[in-house]
Amino acid sequence: MPYISSVVIHCRDPYLMAPFWSLVTGLPPVDGDRIALAERSLEEGESVLLRHPGAGPDVWIAQAVELLPVGRIHLDIVAGEAERAAVVAAGATLVREQEDLSVYTDPEGNEFCLLHERH
Repeated sequence: MPYISSVVIHCRDPYLMAPFWSLVTGLPPVDGDRIALAERSLEEGESVLLRHPGAGPDVWIAQAVELLPVGRIHLDIVAGEAERAAVVAAGATLVREQEDLSVYTDPEGNEFCLLHERH
């Protein structure tokens, strides 16, 4: 049976996008990438790996060398009200509300959905 191993998000600024997507997904950067982000020492074109040990999928924040169009990925994420507020505080913009989800954009304009928790 197929399964998702990783999701790749192409971006222009991994120093902006890796912390943002780490917060949104709850996946921390692996140790080496966490250090590279803190020291701002990524090589041109180098990616950042967000991973939770024992849980998948991984998320790669791939630094693009060329100019990229908006809309390179879409994620659906289950989130409660506190998480939604944190995502907005981190730079997300609400695009529209739907019955079971809210559509947002990240700081570079890519859309993603926050699904309402089911109780």
